[in-house]
Amino acid sequence: MAKRLQFLKRFAALTVAIFAISLSVNAQIWYIYGEYTWSAPHPVGTFHEYHFSDEIVEIDGLQYTTLYVDSEVNDLYLDGAYRNDGNQVYYRKWNGTSLDDEFLLYDYDLEEGDFFNDDNEHPMQVTEVTTITDLNGLSRKKIAFSFIGLPDASEFWIEGVGSSRGFMNVGMWEADHDSDGEMYHLLCYHEDNNVIFVNPEYNDCDMPYAVEDNSINTDVSIYPNPANDVVKILNDNDLNISCIEIIDLTGRIVLSTEKTDNIDLSVIPEGQYFVKIIGEKTIVKKLFISK
Repeated sequence: MAKRLQFLKRFAALTVAIFAISLSVNAQIWYIYGEYTWSAPHPVGTFHEYHFSDEIVEIDGLQYTTLYVDSEVNDLYLDGAYRNDGNQVYYRKWNGTSLDDEFLLYDYDLEEGDFFNDDNEHPMQVTEVTTITDLNGLSRKKIAFSFIGLPDASEFWIEGVGSSRGFMNVGMWEADHDSDGEMYHLLCYHEDNNVIFVNPEYNDCDMPYAVEDNSINTDVSIYPNPANDVVKILNDNDLNISCIEIIDLTGRIVLSTEKTDNIDLSVIPEGQYFVKIIGEKTIVKKLFISK
């Protein structure tokens, strides 16, 4: 927290032209898993980071929310500021001294066949538009993309959450086709300590390094996993747990119980599910059921 406060002070001194408005911002956090394949002497490796929204600022009469990034390989830094205008999201990148002109980061009005990033060498084309239900029961649009000229590259957006590559990594196809570079993958997205979306391609929201978010707790685990007819929540830290929900990949709650020990799974088909542990903290784990 100390390094964040120091950075915010430096940022305030540099952005005299930006007038901060005293408005509260819902805490939004995007947890990211990264891979890098840089040239020697840098080895192939992985890292984790999180992007989080902070204060509201006013620029040219428009209100933006600042976005910060913290990771294992970099100190906390300001990335930029974004604003929502209907179903479009605009972004201003921080260049080290000020915020650049805004550009269109997301357009959730896109439909199948539409193009995005037309000015790029390999623009994105919408291949499918579907609807998912998030872990709060809210329907959200899912937009899947392919990249023109790159048949193996793909990406999807979740409306109001962002890209499967992470909020700021739209169109990050380069590392898939380049021996040098980075590749990002969104793990999950939080609002006010509530897990809203978990990327089904990854295990859960737990991060392998400490972050300042009390919704993350590695003392709570699921056993066995994969499970057959029963599962139990191992609550070594004696957290106050009020409810356990088992949720399928469409967001439908298939089981809700106050039990934490020997939860009966016999009526649930085999497959992949999320276990939402609700109490003083909200924690989401991935559960595999194998009959």
